[in-house]
Amino acid sequence: MATIVADNIKEDAINELGVQFYLSTEQLKTMSAQIVRDLSNGLKSNDPKSAIPMLPSWISQHPTGHEKGECLALDLSGSNVRVYLINFSGFGHMHIRQLKYSVKEETKTGSINGLIDFMAECLDSFLTFVSKSHSKQPIPLGLCLSFPLRQTALNNAAVMRWTKDFDIQGADNKNIVDLLQTAISKRRLPVTVKAALNGASSCLLAHCYRTLDTLLAVVVSSGTNAAYWEKFSQIEKFPLSDTDDEMIINTEWGRFGDNKFDTIPHTFYDVRVNRQSINPGVHVFEKMISGLYLGEIVRLIVVDFMDKRLLFDGQYSTEWNKPHNFDSSYMSAMELDDSAELDDVQHILEKIMNIPSTTLVDRKMAKRICQLVGTRAARLTAAGISAIITKTRSMEHGLSISVEGTVYEHYANFPDKVVSALHEIYGSDAEKINIGITRDCNGVGAGLAAIIAADSPNLRKKSTS
Repeated sequence: MATIVADNIKEDAINELGVQFYLSTEQLKTMSAQIVRDLSNGLKSNDPKSAIPMLPSWISQHPTGHEKGECLALDLSGSNVRVYLINFSGFGHMHIRQLKYSVKEETKTGSINGLIDFMAECLDSFLTFVSKSHSKQPIPLGLCLSFPLRQTALNNAAVMRWTKDFDIQGADNKNIVDLLQTAISKRRLPVTVKAALNGASSCLLAHCYRTLDTLLAVVVSSGTNAAYWEKFSQIEKFPLSDTDDEMIINTEWGRFGDNKFDTIPHTFYDVRVNRQSINPGVHVFEKMISGLYLGEIVRLIVVDFMDKRLLFDGQYSTEWNKPHNFDSSYMSAMELDDSAELDDVQHILEKIMNIPSTTLVDRKMAKRICQLVGTRAARLTAAGISAIITKTRSMEHGLSISVEGTVYEHYANFPDKVVSALHEIYGSDAEKINIGITRDCNGVGAGLAAIIAADSPNLRKKSTS
């Protein structure tokens, strides 16, 4: 009888957790409407503390799909630097070669000079790998940085704030393009940096190369962000021509809710993740969606349940006490486990997280915790997508969206959950939304920006704003 009571208490605890993490259709619509207001306000104000900053990319030329040429791209996002050699051959076709280099933890929190030197070192190594070190003609390079960028031109970009687990020193107001070009020149590499852009802007540009009517790109990876095409006439904070011409706007929607914490329903666990992060109070929306934080939310829930004797019958392990030691990839594997005894869940809990033994009830509860956290992330993503669709009034004729990132592409059923939430918001009209994925979009978009900039020098001129 005691076991039944204990199991009932556990079931009640999981049900209560479900209530905390559930977002109703009405909540999604309310949140979407607030995001629309913040998007509009961000287009009017240059205030760096705007709820959603709406940063210009100065990319105002849509790809035609016929761009051709050879270029390089360097992508800094998350824990890696990726370097690409891309040959665009027109008709949406390209050939790509790439290498990945791991960024050391000390580099992530070191000086800007150390980071730039490392990027130049990676580029030097890659040029040797692809036999381009002695190219007679300088190769154009596009730089992709998955951080908020303050730009005055396509080749003038400063990092506004280091996010994720980066905390670089000495980069304030410095043009990253100039810094990288100086480091490249010191190494006498045949490379000219033509463009810098944010990761979401890169993904939008890349998807447009193959699907010309793409409206917006969403990134759900170690961070989250979105970029979309906005009419000049709507960008009130800059003196642009009042025409139907468009520019890619990097929304930085990860900041939604930063200046008004109650905009998004938070749990105790969200508050704790935010408080214990490297940047408390910054990118709170991102901390509820992105892969860097999802596993940490689950870890804190599990530890809380362990402390309350709701999981593992009072057994502990040091692995559960280490911050960020439960990866979001474990969540995905646990959600996918449909075996009768939840064998994969058991392997992760006992062999990776070193709990001595688990019951089937333990495993079911752990899986359910992952489902609750992952589902909420997908529904929050859908709220953001719907806000941009509403802002641009794009539903009438249908639209294409690019969504990419390790969470969206590899997390169990994440795309289905996003689509399901969009159907709740739009009903049958959601069928007009075509969602696609572009592989290597950070590199492809950055390279395409370099090609466009090389062919259109006016895009690289400093703005008068």
